[in-house]
Amino acid sequence: MVRRGGKWSGRPSLGQIEDLALKKVAEFQRCLQAAGLSVPEMPPIPAEYIALTITELSLRAMSGLAHDGKPMAGLLDMERGELLYEENDPMGRQNFSIAHELGHYFLHYIPAVDLSRQPTLFDTLEFPGPETGVTLERAVTPAARFFRCSDTSVTASATEDESGENAMEQPAPPPKIMGRLNRKALEKPETKAQLAKAIRSKEIADRTEWEANIFARGLLMPTDLVRSLNKKYAGDVEAMALELGVTQTALRYRLNGLKLRNDENMGLGPAYSNRPKLDDSPTQGSFF
Repeated sequence: MVRRGGKWSGRPSLGQIEDLALKKVAEFQRCLQAAGLSVPEMPPIPAEYIALTITELSLRAMSGLAHDGKPMAGLLDMERGELLYEENDPMGRQNFSIAHELGHYFLHYIPAVDLSRQPTLFDTLEFPGPETGVTLERAVTPAARFFRCSDTSVTASATEDESGENAMEQPAPPPKIMGRLNRKALEKPETKAQLAKAIRSKEIADRTEWEANIFARGLLMPTDLVRSLNKKYAGDVEAMALELGVTQTALRYRLNGLKLRNDENMGLGPAYSNRPKLDDSPTQGSFF
């Protein structure tokens, strides 16, 4: 039997995401050269200037950044074309937040927009009927309006203000399951379907956050550069983190992933290892 791909077949792989990050740095350099501007010495990788150069996003630091009452490390608001980040965060954390949001922009927002514009057979196919020239209109799911990034979890949603003239209809979310379910309730087909949808939604959210985190680390801490600096500074994490413009925690995690260190809990420390593993994990929804 031939198995045609895994659960995430069709999604970009870890290597493809990191390659994309490197290509965006190269694109940034080419744009500066084409404009006759000097290319800054790297590292650190200037995530903020990359965003301002090769995207149409504006960036804004905000004190007490929050969405729906929840503190945020970063927010990609595509309705206003803004990338917001927490003004009071350390510089290294700000850089990662900006890079993470760029990951959402390049990996999730732009592909969603491109997909919605692709022509299909049904765009021009006419159907015979009592009226001539009747065409079938396809429904297009809008790209996510917000990508919200908090200390504990990162979520993506596609919603629109229903009071606006151009409000986009959204399917009603499934009712939440509260409390424990007994065996009898679990046998109901509608309950099984609801649980399956909730689990799949969580899996997709986790995957998109994983992808954005991989992009961020690939942008700020490219493999070859990290290996080179690790040799240059003989494993001095503080010196390397300062040169890369990232937090020491993020760098330790990266070094452990590259097998250049062997710290307990990937170098994330007791604050991560002792907390409950709910909707967040260092590889999916957390910021360093």
